[in-house]
Amino acid sequence: MRCFWPAMAAMAVLLPAAAWSGDVTVRRDDWGVPHIFARTPADAAYGLGWAQAEDRLEQLLTNYRLAAGTMAEAFGPDYVEHDFQQRLVGNEEVCRRLYPSLPRELRRMSESFIAGVKAYMAAHPEQVPPWAPDPEPWMPAAFGRLIILNWPLGQAKDELDRRAEVDPGFADAGAPGSPIRLAHLPMAGPFASNEWAVRPERTADGAAILLIDPHIPWDGPFRFYEFRAHAGDFQVSGFAPLGVPLIGLGHNARLGWACTTGGPDTTDIYVEQLNPDNPLQYRYDGEWRDAQVRTVEIQVRGGEPVRREIISTHHGPVILKEGNRAYAMACPYLTEIGLVEQSYRMNFARNLQEFQDALAMCQFMEQNIMYADVEGNIYYCRTGRVPVRPSGFDFSKPVPGNTSRSEWQGLHPLSALVQVLNPPQGFMQNCNISPDTMTGSGPVRASDYPSWVFGDTPGRSNSRGRRAVELLSADDCVTQEDAVAIALDTHAEGAEAWQKALRQAAQRAWDDPSVVRLRPALAILAAWDGHMDADSEGATLYRCLREAARRHDPPVDGEAIGQGHELDGTQQQALLNSLAAAVRQLEKDFGRLRVPWGQVHRVRRGDRSWPAAGGESGGGMTLRAVGTTRDGAIYYGRSGQNWTQLVFFRRSGVESFSANPYGQSDRPDSAHYTDQAERLFSRCHLKPTWFRPGALTGHVRAEQVLTAP
Repeated sequence: MRCFWPAMAAMAVLLPAAAWSGDVTVRRDDWGVPHIFARTPADAAYGLGWAQAEDRLEQLLTNYRLAAGTMAEAFGPDYVEHDFQQRLVGNEEVCRRLYPSLPRELRRMSESFIAGVKAYMAAHPEQVPPWAPDPEPWMPAAFGRLIILNWPLGQAKDELDRRAEVDPGFADAGAPGSPIRLAHLPMAGPFASNEWAVRPERTADGAAILLIDPHIPWDGPFRFYEFRAHAGDFQVSGFAPLGVPLIGLGHNARLGWACTTGGPDTTDIYVEQLNPDNPLQYRYDGEWRDAQVRTVEIQVRGGEPVRREIISTHHGPVILKEGNRAYAMACPYLTEIGLVEQSYRMNFARNLQEFQDALAMCQFMEQNIMYADVEGNIYYCRTGRVPVRPSGFDFSKPVPGNTSRSEWQGLHPLSALVQVLNPPQGFMQNCNISPDTMTGSGPVRASDYPSWVFGDTPGRSNSRGRRAVELLSADDCVTQEDAVAIALDTHAEGAEAWQKALRQAAQRAWDDPSVVRLRPALAILAAWDGHMDADSEGATLYRCLREAARRHDPPVDGEAIGQGHELDGTQQQALLNSLAAAVRQLEKDFGRLRVPWGQVHRVRRGDRSWPAAGGESGGGMTLRAVGTTRDGAIYYGRSGQNWTQLVFFRRSGVESFSANPYGQSDRPDSAHYTDQAERLFSRCHLKPTWFRPGALTGHVRAEQVLTAP
């Protein structure tokens, strides 16, 4: 096996009863991950607030400014558009207003979490930046809402970009009344994820297995925070959005869930006809209606405040005006903060029914949720807050807003969404692919759902989805070692087809001097096993070949190669020319042909870097996904496998393993700033989470006792 985890210490006795004094005890394990022991969930939230602040205070406070739309106040005019977007969707206003309506225990957790953050800030004033906001209990909900709205805002922008398909006269974005730019938060690719689940009958020890593997940026607001909590019914292990007191992905003592991007269409653009004599009126069912108008003021560091008007129709806020047309965004999340309550209920769910009851709130953003539990169930739901749309309109594009005939007719309940429970194949995966390809074939059929509920092109897959199906369908007795190897698989899809095409091209002109010069490169690729492993010289050459093949004039027909077609003479020569170009590039950059992939492809933090396996091969992403930025001849990871957790659900309890590409802390002086990069990520290892009772014994490296108010 290429990938494995360090050996676990033997299970030991339960932690001493003295730990349960009523205080909050934060124990840091070998990797600096906090394990929080408390009597109540609210007390645990206090410890979590302290721990998050200790590890990542500046990013936590930044997240709260992002959510409140006050970034320009602290960091200057570059953030005016972002702040205006948050005012446009009313993030602070809605969360302040609706926060009191949240369940009491959830509010107690949020308030206690904020108290923990503030207690750390008070104890360590030297670490508090001068621009720090005053944390308030509604802010965790606001940051969660910011995350959720990232998806519908993206859908709105996509539909807005298709307005020319409705009427070519709509197309001029430079017309009077230039567009409001949707300040979609920057997401360095890939913004994707992997997830899969296996039923007990296909595993070696009868455990249900769940992979949680989000692929998002390694830095910034969406890098998650790992923790464990043991506090009454709050028994969790997983990853929280930084600034939130609940796991967003992970497991409790009985069940767990993963998410990948993809889902139904939740948001629409309505074209409003404005009154030429009064641009603050719009036409609806033959009458002029008054639009709602409010003025917002954005404070700007080093500059004058920026004042802007927000115009809204009954459909939603106007995001673009072109002449006498206005484009209003209709989004069922705009008046809600239900995500935080739904997440709370998911954290505390004890079985499939309670988990589905939480999902029935339909407050989660457009995601593929995959689930497993100790009873052996695996379950999938394509979630979202999905409008019921009338017939006669194409809601993938802007639709007329001047008639009641185009109005939504309510929201789809959970029962109407795409769901799969315990498929006959015994496994399923969704690596950002269409639901009907999750097992290779069936049981989902696109024809059973409205297009906006299915939310994808039927039959669509990708390199990660196809590889996951290939590995999972071939293994009917998945061991722990197998599961880790699948989760961190580095195989480059299509590599074998390109090796074959090269053999065919070289054989036609084997004794030609140009081919003779290429024989060392051909030998490297012929011997390569198709994996983008850190020590693989073939992986480096292959990546260079694929890049050169795209640049060649004419480009090499990669699609024909992938389909197994033999290339004609012109294309074979183009392929050989591309290989020659790849050789020249390697010799230019490194002075030699043989260069291990880990020398070219690395994980970097600060001024240090380490080899990184997997990534983009030139024809798609490996399951071990790494998105990179090129610096000279080196590719440095910046996104991809952000936090990986592999969970084994047995009736006797839950066991899990995890890793991230950096370390637990954002503090450069911490021992846990880069320890996982060096000792786990670069070596394709996972670490034990020590979640089960007694497992942490012998692995506590620091302990702190706090007193929650």
